[in-house]
Amino acid sequence: MITLQTSPKKVNYALGIDLGGTYIKSAIIDSKGKIIKQYKTESYSIISPQKVIRQIEKCIIELKKGFDRKILGIGIGAPGIVTKGVVKYPPNFKSWKEVNFKKHFEKKFKLETEVDNDANCAGLAELKFGFGRKYKNFIFLTLGTGIGGAIVTDGNLYRGEQNGAGEFGMMTINFNGPYCLGGNYGAVEAYLGRNYFLENEKSQVKLLGIKIDIDDIQKLAGKNNKIARELFKKYGFYLGVGLANYFNLMDVRTAILGGGISNAYKYFITECIKTIKERSIKTIRNKFKVLKSNINNNAGVLGAAALVLY
Repeated sequence: MITLQTSPKKVNYALGIDLGGTYIKSAIIDSKGKIIKQYKTESYSIISPQKVIRQIEKCIIELKKGFDRKILGIGIGAPGIVTKGVVKYPPNFKSWKEVNFKKHFEKKFKLETEVDNDANCAGLAELKFGFGRKYKNFIFLTLGTGIGGAIVTDGNLYRGEQNGAGEFGMMTINFNGPYCLGGNYGAVEAYLGRNYFLENEKSQVKLLGIKIDIDDIQKLAGKNNKIARELFKKYGFYLGVGLANYFNLMDVRTAILGGGISNAYKYFITECIKTIKERSIKTIRNKFKVLKSNINNNAGVLGAAALVLY
C-alpha cells in the first residue's frame, strides 16, 4: 500500500489513467493514496486514436465494475503536449493530431476529467510522494516506449508556455542521427526509446535470441551475459549525454528516473554517471545525482489521480 502525505477527513476516490505507447495502466485511488483496484491493458497506439480511446474506456468500465462509492473524476496522463484537455501529436501514436480527451470522457462518463502530460503526472507524483519531499529541484524522466520528462524548480512543476515543458526525449544529441517520430533527428528518444533502441542495436539483440525485448535483455544482464551488459552500457552512455546537456543548461543537479526501462538501472547507471562526469561543467561533474524512483510502478496513475483529488 502506498500512502500519500495528506489525510483529509473525508475519503474521496478518483480514477487514474496512465496512457503509454504500449500499455495503459489504470487504478482507483483514494485521497489517502491507497490503490483500491488496478487494471492494465494494451494501448494499441499503432492503430488509431479511436482505438486508444476505446481502450481507455475499457479501463474505466472495468474499474467501475463492482465499485459502489462515488468517484470524483478521471485523471489522465498522456504522451505529447496537453493543453486544456486536448492531447496533441503524441510521439509513437499513429495518425494522431489533436484529440480532446476532456470533452470526450466527460461526455461519455459524466465525470470531471483532467488531462496532463504523462511525464508531468509522474513528476507530480514524485514531487508530492517520492524524492520530491527531499529534492526541490530535479528533472523526472520516464524511460519507456517514449522518453518523457518533467521539470521541477523550487518545489513547483514547470509547465512552459504551452504546457509542454520537459520534453527531454526531443533533445538532440546527434544532429545527423536517426529520425524520431516526435519530429526530430538524433533526439534522445531516437536512441533511448524502447523500440528505437532495439532497432538501432538489432544486430546485437539478434545474438540474444528471437523476439527479445528490454525485459529479456535485463534478465540476461542479471546472468552476466556479456552482450546484454554491453547493450545497457551503451544505453547508459546515451542517457548520460542527454543528462549532461540538461544539467549544464539548467544548473540542476538531480535526475530521477521512472518508466519500465528504469528497472534496469543497476546495469546502465555506471556508464551514465561516467558520461555525465566527462561532459558536464566542472561545478556539476562532482555534485549530481541520478536516482531511480521509489514509487516508479505507480507514479503515473498516482499523479493522474492527483489531478482530480488535489
